[in-house]
Amino acid sequence: MADLHVFKKRHAFTMIEMMVVIFLIGVMATFVIPKLAHKTPQSEWSTILYDLNNLAFFARQEAISNQAVYRLNFKSGGSASDMMIIEKEEQDPEKAGKRIYTPVSSYYLKTQYQFHPSVKIKAFYHGKKEEISDSSGNPCCYIVHDGLVQDVIIHLVRTEKGVESRVSFKMMPFYGKFERYDDFIKPEL
Repeated sequence: MADLHVFKKRHAFTMIEMMVVIFLIGVMATFVIPKLAHKTPQSEWSTILYDLNNLAFFARQEAISNQAVYRLNFKSGGSASDMMIIEKEEQDPEKAGKRIYTPVSSYYLKTQYQFHPSVKIKAFYHGKKEEISDSSGNPCCYIVHDGLVQDVIIHLVRTEKGVESRVSFKMMPFYGKFERYDDFIKPEL
């Protein structure tokens, strides 16, 4: 009886096949990674809109549950990044009858939003009144205890690589959220 040796075929990758795959992944990575690195998601309009709407929703829920007035206070200008801070109306402990606004804190949520340095607030409207160019104004969006939010329009400009893009965020008072409009929209009244 002859020894029968049965050779089984091995199903595995050879070293050359694995090196080719690793080489191709490396080549693809050299094209993809730089594009991802230059992407600034904090400056994308959809990200900014999402973040501002989350903060407006939080302030609205706090106003309803605490039966107090809250506001979204927008800080603009100077060399620092523009920002928005959630504040609550309170009694001034030093002056009877006077109201002050203090920053809100939360264990679960950052109550300040800092815009990406490439994004600037260009204009802020209450009705037809522009609050940023008028130094007496304080660009704020008030939220009352029943959840209604003041109707405001914010014009934002993003400048990246010398290219400027513009949008408007308009607060929808009954919904308590911003809607995005490409380019600047004019205030109505």
